[in-house]
Amino acid sequence: MHFDPAVASAIKELKQAEHETIRLSDLASVELRNQFVRIWAKDAEHGIPYLNATDLLSLLALGIPASGQRYLSYKTETNSKGLVVHEGWLLMTCSGTIGRVFYVPQRLDGWAATHDIIRIVPHDQGITGYLYAWLSTPVAQAQILSHIHGGQIDHITDEQVAGTLVPKLPAKQIREIHEKVMKALHAREQAIQTLVNAWPDK
Repeated sequence: MHFDPAVASAIKELKQAEHETIRLSDLASVELRNQFVRIWAKDAEHGIPYLNATDLLSLLALGIPASGQRYLSYKTETNSKGLVVHEGWLLMTCSGTIGRVFYVPQRLDGWAATHDIIRIVPHDQGITGYLYAWLSTPVAQAQILSHIHGGQIDHITDEQVAGTLVPKLPAKQIREIHEKVMKALHAREQAIQTLVNAWPDK
């Protein structure tokens, strides 16, 4: 990690705060899948609904995948089950555009996701909203972005993200933040469904 005054300031601020800090890896599983060669299928009978980072952004903003619906063939030589994401997980972009955090809603449960997305699975579903909120803050983002490496394309690893410091707030505060964030995420899901229903060709 290269020296960044913003990161140094953020970590100093965290350590000087009244609350202890804990590594993200102590609160959640943080994993990145291996690269693989994709084989596409024509429909859900022959493959798993598939999304990459661009599709994810579009699906969680407009309700439809940016590149159109695609399916990862069951004949693809990889651990397809290991690529599947589930409701309640958090996903983070780790190649190109770095550090964007997404919540996996019920409608994307069971989809296969690209290896270029870090899976963050909270050990306790009662802190998911809190982690989503924290990882989106400037202080957390400064920590994450400080690890950027690569030549033409920026990258970060799951090990680097796993080391992100998280404030250890009282359980009551964490629960309150979690509930408010989840309420907002569910409201957004309802709005997206309304938008999807309005599309002439879904």
